[in-house]
Amino acid sequence: MILIKNGQIVSSAGLSRADLLIDGGKIKKIGASLCAGGADVVDAAGLLLLPGAIDPHVHFRDPENISKEDFSTGSSSALAGGVTTVMEMPNYRNPPTTSIAAYREKRKIVAAKARCDYVLRFGASETNQAEAAKSGASQLKMFLTDTKSELSCSPQAAIAHFKAFPKDKPVCVHAEDRDRIAERAGKFKGQSDVQDKLVSQLACEFALKESEKVGRRVHICHLTTAKEMAMCRQHKKATYEITPSHLFLSTDDLPSLAALGRINPPLRDKREQALLWRMLGGDTIMGSDHAPHLVAHKLEGAPGFPGVGTMLPLMLNAVHENKLGIEQVARMCCENPAAAFGLAQKGRLVSGMDADMVLVGMNEQWKITADNRFSKCGWTPFEGRTVYGRIRKVYLRGSLAYDGESVLSKPGSGKELI
Repeated sequence: MILIKNGQIVSSAGLSRADLLIDGGKIKKIGASLCAGGADVVDAAGLLLLPGAIDPHVHFRDPENISKEDFSTGSSSALAGGVTTVMEMPNYRNPPTTSIAAYREKRKIVAAKARCDYVLRFGASETNQAEAAKSGASQLKMFLTDTKSELSCSPQAAIAHFKAFPKDKPVCVHAEDRDRIAERAGKFKGQSDVQDKLVSQLACEFALKESEKVGRRVHICHLTTAKEMAMCRQHKKATYEITPSHLFLSTDDLPSLAALGRINPPLRDKREQALLWRMLGGDTIMGSDHAPHLVAHKLEGAPGFPGVGTMLPLMLNAVHENKLGIEQVARMCCENPAAAFGLAQKGRLVSGMDADMVLVGMNEQWKITADNRFSKCGWTPFEGRTVYGRIRKVYLRGSLAYDGESVLSKPGSGKELI
């Protein structure tokens, strides 16, 4: 048993000072002046206790590109960033996670490496509607853009997946219109030459309308414009996520990032960034879109940022800067993703839930570096940024998984959630 005393427990409803007793990996009791004979006592005076964050969008690269990341290093980065549950995207190739055989093999590989809890998604291809529907996977990932792999769907194939995949399970959509990208190639200058806002907005509109026709759940990944957010809010069965990359970086950062700045969807201008901040609301979900590449691959044009280890720290620093309330962070990073994806034992610090929690010193300043984020890719777009809100301890189902300096959770200790 572990008894955490004198901390302030965070939820979307606010802060409450209470002790918290953990037993058997669960939160057994919360209350004032708790006592428990034989329990290990942790003094959390001056610290906030947040639920373990849930990142609904990571690419940990197993088994195709483990030079960039694997599930062991990716889940280490997650834990160092206060993320205790991740939802991982399917592989592009070698083999693509578009068959039941590849999905089962990936489950075996990940089970031996994961240090945090996780969900694995099945991938939608042009022709695998029947196989995806009977795969048993709890979620489907669909790309409406061209990935240069089997993981890409035409509008007709996407509609077929919307109809075939179980209606109570979400289809997670990368919403960029591949036909519009091809049509507009070369029309724009710079990084966003073929990926302007309209490319995303049209694909988002398509996914929302077609999924609504068949009455199914759809989740829009990494939206980047206020118009997309407004569209999602008009559809009762839709959820959406925003990345810290698009909240904390803009096209103004592209000169300093140089080749490292390529990401899909691309960074937007300051005006659009400000609109996103203004529209954050009770339905917002944060997702890192952790997409690690080695610097050498970035120099060759690979799109994507590492981010699972910096998502919660950046949001905590936003609280310090009075851009957000800590209650909003608990909602967007913990409660909302748990509710949206059916993780009934995650996302809240209440009796009976999994004892996933993050102890934070909100007044403690520290510096983000690639070294303290643990990703194998070895870089971060936030290198050297000073932030407030030091993560002191992270617990995963009652076990100390990160002690503020080292990841203690062992490979294979993560649990698959399906």
